[in-house]
Amino acid sequence: MKTRINEVTIAEPCSQNWDEMEKGAGFNFCTACSKNVIDFSGYTSAEIIQVLASSGSSVCGRLSQSQLNQLNLQLSIVPTRNRNWMKYLGVLAIGMSIFVMDARAENLKMPIEITKSINNKTDDKKPVVPKKIYGYVIGADKKPAAGIRLSILDTKYATLTDKNGRYEILLDSKFNSSKNQLIVESIRYSAFLTLDFFKEKQNNLQLKKAEPMIMGEIAIMPIKK
Repeated sequence: MKTRINEVTIAEPCSQNWDEMEKGAGFNFCTACSKNVIDFSGYTSAEIIQVLASSGSSVCGRLSQSQLNQLNLQLSIVPTRNRNWMKYLGVLAIGMSIFVMDARAENLKMPIEITKSINNKTDDKKPVVPKKIYGYVIGADKKPAAGIRLSILDTKYATLTDKNGRYEILLDSKFNSSKNQLIVESIRYSAFLTLDFFKEKQNNLQLKKAEPMIMGEIAIMPIKK
C-alpha cells in the first residue's frame, strides 16, 4: 500500500531582488506580483507551520535551505494517511509550541529561596534609552568590516559602518526600546546583536557568511512512496 506523505516546497523560486523590495514589518512587498513576502529567516519550524496552516491563501516567503530541510524532516516522521493536512499542521504547530514553552519553563526553574527574593523585588530598573548607540562590526578574520549596512529590526533606524568598522545610530524620543535587535542587511553576511540600552557602546558584532536563501510561493505538496 502506498503511503501519502506531504512535502513543503518552493516549486518556482522567485528571482526578484529581496533587498530592493519595499520593506514592511516582518515582510517585504514585491511589486512584480503585488504580494507580501514573509521573511521566515528568524522563524522556528513550529512558527512557519502555524503560518502555513492558518493562512487562507497561498503564502510567499523567504527562508533558508536548512529551514526547508528541517520542515520536511519533521513532516517525514509524522503519520500522514487519511488526514486533513491543513488542520493537522495547525495541531502539530501548537504541540511543538507547547513543547518548546515547557522546555523553556523547565530550564528557568530556580531554588525556592532565590524565587522568593525575585518576587519581593519592587525596584526593577528599566533602561533609559541613550541618545545614540555605537559599536564595531568585524569580519571572520577579526578585521574591521567597512560599508556594512545595519538596522534595528522593524524600525527606520539604520546606518553604515565606516572604514574602521564603526557604526553609530542616533535615537530620538520616538524610539521604542522594545525594538532591540540590531541586524545586518546583506546578501553576503548574516549577524544580529541584542542591544543593551543601559550603555551607548555595544559589544562587537561579528559577521557570518550568509546561508543561501530561497524565495517564492510555499506549497505543501503530496508525494508518493
